[in-house]
Amino acid sequence: MNAPQLDRIAAYKQSWNDNLFLKAQGLEVEETAVGRAIVRLPQALPTQRGGGGSDTVLNGGVISYMFDGALGWAIISSLLAMPEAADIDPFELRQFTINLDITFLNAALGDSFEARGRVVRISRTMAFAEGEFLDANGTVCATAKGIWRVFWPRSMPTPLR
Repeated sequence: MNAPQLDRIAAYKQSWNDNLFLKAQGLEVEETAVGRAIVRLPQALPTQRGGGGSDTVLNGGVISYMFDGALGWAIISSLLAMPEAADIDPFELRQFTINLDITFLNAALGDSFEARGRVVRISRTMAFAEGEFLDANGTVCATAKGIWRVFWPRSMPTPLR
């Protein structure tokens, strides 16, 4: 990839933390490697509690959207590393969740949490990812796996697969 395209991709990745939904929830996202991302909740809000009817357990809905973000951003990270991404505006690359399967293993206790996502398999049109949700002590509270549909910019033909 050329320098201007690398700059566009860098600007796109920096924009992840400008997402209004993430900001409203107090979340931060970080790409840790190509195909890997973490969504962090540094300080859980009282409104994010209530899991299992307890005011000390993080709500499962919060865990769900953190997983959706971590796995989804891991997928975008992999897509932007593909040779096809050299000629596109990264802001026009889209993907959406087809299925997100979450297994809750332990109560999510504490004040800070992170959802880690990684790509398992990816093509130009579909992506598969998985991840873990950890509390501040590193305890795995949940696992997830999912399938995403990928949409490249309309100006770019997508071959049949």
